[in-house]
Amino acid sequence: MELNGNGYGYFLSRQASGVRKRKATRGEVEALVELLTESSVTLAATDLPLAKEQASLARRVMMRFNIKLGYPTKSFTCHGCKSLMVPGVNARVRLGHGRPPTVRVTCLECGHINRKILRQP
Repeated sequence: MELNGNGYGYFLSRQASGVRKRKATRGEVEALVELLTESSVTLAATDLPLAKEQASLARRVMMRFNIKLGYPTKSFTCHGCKSLMVPGVNARVRLGHGRPPTVRVTCLECGHINRKILRQP
């Protein structure tokens, strides 16, 4: 998959006459979003602004093609500010020992607390 100057590659590019090129298949778009998300998470430790740009690009492509990804991929997005959230870089992870046990991930940019219940009692 080749990315051109606007960052979307052939997924959203236009021809000279203003007509869209062929639309990408759902599998190609899912692969691109997964690649962008994984790349942004691994890059977050060294270059956070670039990682955030990649995550926002993946989010825009997901919204454009109506792609829904599972919890492991969605867990890297803050539900408050919609930015990339990487534990140890710009997020804090805490385990709750109450009933039911939960994982609390706090976004250090907006302060929103994302909770995940581990199991029902």
